[in-house]
Amino acid sequence: MVDKYWASLDEIHSHALNTVGKQVKDLVKVETLEKYYAKPNNKGWIGNSIESDQFGIANNSRKEADVPNLNLEIKVTPIRNTKHGWSAKERLSLNIFDFDDEYKRDFDNASFIEKANLIELIYYEFIKDVPSPDLFVKAATIFNLKEIPEEDMLIIKQDWEIIINKIKEGKAEELSDSLTKYLGATTKGGKSENNMTNQPFSEEEAHRRAFTLKGSYMTMLARQIMSGKYELRHLRTSDEKVIKDISELNEKTFEEIVLDRFEPFIGMSKKELSIKLNVKIPTKNDKASSRVLAKKMLNLENDMQETDEFKKAGIAVQIVTGNQANKRATEGFKINIPGEDCIKPVDLVVENWKDSILNEYLSNTQYLLVIFEKTKNGDIFRGAKFWRLSPDKLKEDVKDVWTDTKKKFSNGLNLKITPLSKNTATGRS
Repeated sequence: MVDKYWASLDEIHSHALNTVGKQVKDLVKVETLEKYYAKPNNKGWIGNSIESDQFGIANNSRKEADVPNLNLEIKVTPIRNTKHGWSAKERLSLNIFDFDDEYKRDFDNASFIEKANLIELIYYEFIKDVPSPDLFVKAATIFNLKEIPEEDMLIIKQDWEIIINKIKEGKAEELSDSLTKYLGATTKGGKSENNMTNQPFSEEEAHRRAFTLKGSYMTMLARQIMSGKYELRHLRTSDEKVIKDISELNEKTFEEIVLDRFEPFIGMSKKELSIKLNVKIPTKNDKASSRVLAKKMLNLENDMQETDEFKKAGIAVQIVTGNQANKRATEGFKINIPGEDCIKPVDLVVENWKDSILNEYLSNTQYLLVIFEKTKNGDIFRGAKFWRLSPDKLKEDVKDVWTDTKKKFSNGLNLKITPLSKNTATGRS
């Protein structure tokens, strides 16, 4: 198949807009539909089919953009309409990169910028249990990576440097989306021999990876586009920002800036903090004040979770209170997955671990732990820490619990009633 020639961005964008409101089955050829029904579990079928049948671009893995003369990529990606608004179903893959090549580059000519800085972005609505051909295209826009806010690009640059440093340390296999904020280095394909490759500073093979924009960042973009607020191709939000002076990002990483804000308050009691930060702490049911104090330490009006940077990075804030007497946390660590009230047993029993909601979330999520300690003199602020679950812990400990839970839901529980040896205080046995 010879790729179709597109003369201008306007021409290709007008064609993309003509797909909006149509079902996928009306955008692809009859033989393409037949291939789907022969193999309906092909995850990339919609994107590959629209690219080839609508835009005349053969499926490929080349280094140059899909439309070389316009330096334009075409990306077809799913979004979901949730009770919280439109949400990206997945991260946006930019390009597969070569470990041996990428570490030699400067950020300005990073491979993902060369290949995918300009994207015709086409959204279709994913609806569970609806066959792919019956889904609808919802929107199309031109997304210019070089036009995103300067502060976003500075954080993406920091992310890229984290990835490059892992490669230079000979630890490419330790890369994880939870290491970075907006830009990920995401595994491609299953962990088979075909998807492993050499890395330059180690004899150990590493999993092939692609640069991606993470799901939380893409959710923010989807909400702007679907609300009609994505104007002039600039990605700006009205959310409160943690970093109000962009120049800080030229000197320090995002994590360093946040942790530096907490540092002056370490060792202070809640009573001292309440006076210094002008926060009233209730004498009873004091559960919310820790979070209020934390946001005030960052000089924020709104909750940290609702800030521009935390939303885009998908950073989860967790207040941790330890007990000085027994060196244990006073509460368990709750995992709140955005868009999911709970993990439903009916979904869990048909999931596999690799594609499970829990694995997807924990593989991509960083936590900001804000730590207090209960002492005989009251609660003391002990500091803050960015934390992520290590890949080994995720694959072993968490997966084991997930597997056991799935087994119990699949097989059911056998309950056995054992009579008490003596009556209870109420006289019942």
